[in-house]
Amino acid sequence: MTQLSTKAAGFFERYRYPDWLVAHSRVVGAIAEALVAARRRGAVKIDADAVVLAAYLHDIGRSPLLEGDPRDHNILSGLILAAEGEGACVELARRHAIYTVLDPELAPRTAEEKLVYVADRRGGQGVQPLEERARDTARRNPKYAADIERAIPLAKAIEREVFADVSFGPDELVEKVR
Repeated sequence: MTQLSTKAAGFFERYRYPDWLVAHSRVVGAIAEALVAARRRGAVKIDADAVVLAAYLHDIGRSPLLEGDPRDHNILSGLILAAEGEGACVELARRHAIYTVLDPELAPRTAEEKLVYVADRRGGQGVQPLEERARDTARRNPKYAADIERAIPLAKAIEREVFADVSFGPDELVEKVR
């Protein structure tokens, strides 16, 4: 385990993540680690530690401790990370949900935000193709199904942008994630 995944594990325990959420968060974190490690020289500078930690903790707002809160999980994730003193992770978590690309106020803007967004687009319980992951999310969240379908082309554009700064392609992601 990396130092950041160990730090994230403390949050998983404190916020009582169920097993499925731990598994998902570890996959998304591992994807972010692979993308960060393979960034090309000359790519925009990023806060790599913030990207990786935010990828591990992007869904902290899904904690069972927050059950019943009507706010979207990505908004709750940002609030929790701010309260926990992880300010560099706040916007990265707030902007990670697939449908945020449809909202100019929440769409990922920075290279860091886009990295976390793409890591979550490709990470379910394992590494998945973006469309498969999006449609699986829509099946589990029918309230957002139409927005998710509309978001897919925009998500794919962000994925192309992120992979343009990485030394491997999207089709090689599975083999790069440990």
